[in-house]
Amino acid sequence: MTHRKKAAIVLVWMVGWVAGFGQSTSGPVADAEMAAASLLVGRALFLRGFYLNNELTYDAAGKVRGEPQVGDWTLSAVNVLKVARRGTGEIELDGVRAAARYNPDNHEFERHVLKDEKIQVVVADPGDATRLEAVFAEVFSVGIDPEMQRAMPDYWRHYFNPALAWPQDALDGQTVYPMDGPGDLSKDVIAPKVDHRVEAKFGDPALRDKVKGSVELRVVVDASGVPRRVAIVRPLGYGLDASAVEAVEKWRFAPGMKGGSPVATSMVVEQQFSFANQRP
Repeated sequence: MTHRKKAAIVLVWMVGWVAGFGQSTSGPVADAEMAAASLLVGRALFLRGFYLNNELTYDAAGKVRGEPQVGDWTLSAVNVLKVARRGTGEIELDGVRAAARYNPDNHEFERHVLKDEKIQVVVADPGDATRLEAVFAEVFSVGIDPEMQRAMPDYWRHYFNPALAWPQDALDGQTVYPMDGPGDLSKDVIAPKVDHRVEAKFGDPALRDKVKGSVELRVVVDASGVPRRVAIVRPLGYGLDASAVEAVEKWRFAPGMKGGSPVATSMVVEQQFSFANQRP
């Protein structure tokens, strides 16, 4: 799938999120700062930093206070339902968390509200509507913007932009033989085989909502059988993609062979998520 097509997919999904949001506030808009805050209701918001805590507090520069737990972006969406003042120095945004799930039939991420996960975000009011809007831009991403993508791990960055260069690593300067690509480059290469497989774990939201399916990952298996440059090819969402990557990075392979010598190869592997062998 091309980068342009993926950008279109994300755009369609963002529009769907906006249409599904509520439109209420806590009451009449009383001042310019509250007017700025009320504009967040009905927008496709994500928490920059991908925080999993459902109670978050930010200072007047948009920096989170404390050390909240960090997770996958597919669990970092927020539906703001109402806004309210907390005294004169803080603005409270109340809503629910949502998860992104990939629909392979229409190649779109879809929003799934986590109804039991109410979320409260408290932001220090800098005392000026324009400055407050800048604070909100530090706290939230509207849709999956480029800055949010740059903050993602490499395996997600390469999903959104497969042409992106990888950071320098031990594979630099080596020939990587694609096991599923066209041409004659890999015709005499014996594909690697899995020697040790680790199964990915479900997270609580995926278990609760009975999300199952598979994640496809592209992996470069180096000449010693270690997986490198893991990238998502077909996601699932609900934080399961990150779990799949974590598991596959622990796999070990009998490396690909060419002319009797081990070589680096690239291949697509699949991590299945079923409820067998999972805790209830």
